[in-house]
Amino acid sequence: MKYCHSCRYEFKDEVETCPDCGVALKSEPPAPEEYKEVDWVELRQISGTVYAEMIKEVLDNEGIPNYLSFDFMSSAYSLRGANLVGTSGKLFVPKEFKELAKEIIDPLTDQEDENDTES
Repeated sequence: MKYCHSCRYEFKDEVETCPDCGVALKSEPPAPEEYKEVDWVELRQISGTVYAEMIKEVLDNEGIPNYLSFDFMSSAYSLRGANLVGTSGKLFVPKEFKELAKEIIDPLTDQEDENDTES
């Protein structure tokens, strides 16, 4: 087998160049990717699952890593499409993106940041 060290795909021996990257293939596999530890901090609790998903999408479009953690009813029963009364999602971002994320979403929300305990 041959490997592309750019996109990390595996190819048959007769292929010489990666059709996606245009990089010459090598016979040895690429080194394993290193993962860094991420320090996630809660940015805000957002009422309503639909609204929380919309805020998440804004951060996604800005290239800011994030994830939502929903309450039990929303996550256990996959009721994200329904905006049940009292449902909420906690929005998390890496610590180094916290201030930038706040600048982006604060104008979109009318709620005070109850969880701003860590700077």
